[in-house]
Amino acid sequence: METKTARPTNVKSRGQLTAEIADHLFQDLKERGYDVLYDHGDSSNENVGEIVSWYGNAKECSRETELSQLDIAIVERSSNKAIALIEIEETSNSPKTLLGEVFCILMGNHISFRGKPLQVDSGTTLIVMSKSSVSSPERITFLNRKVEIMRSALDTANALIGEVVIETFCVKSELERKLKRQIDCALQKYSDMRRRTTLTA
Repeated sequence: METKTARPTNVKSRGQLTAEIADHLFQDLKERGYDVLYDHGDSSNENVGEIVSWYGNAKECSRETELSQLDIAIVERSSNKAIALIEIEETSNSPKTLLGEVFCILMGNHISFRGKPLQVDSGTTLIVMSKSSVSSPERITFLNRKVEIMRSALDTANALIGEVVIETFCVKSELERKLKRQIDCALQKYSDMRRRTTLTA
């Protein structure tokens, strides 16, 4: 007789946390020309849906070509360009999990939301936030440095993402504070890059 596996008790709270974070970001960014897309919440909301990293030459993602799903994307409304891609990892802060999150995104050739492509390039920042009850700055610094070295060997489109940041948090308030700082940095970096491009055009 087949039995159903019990669903982890943290699934609901994780989805709620992502939705709350995304809603706060939406309120902060909506007047600045950015959309906040996220993977948990009311599916009737046009900003809620699967954000997927996938590979291959097909026109759309399939179960076989999907590599990873992300929690949140900050997208420039006028260009559909992803300025920040965000994964919030609450279940594990192990290096295996964090590197898996990073490279399943970087090894893809596409990022899509509800099946529609999002543009990524050197102006995109990938942010992985990991819950940890113990501060481990040396390990996080080590992982960030090694990611930069290893991703230079990738020839995939998503490996063109300009910056990858792994950072830890302990409680929700710290997550909000650190994530806001990282997003502000990503938006400033993108703005500076666009300004330089305009000046040299």
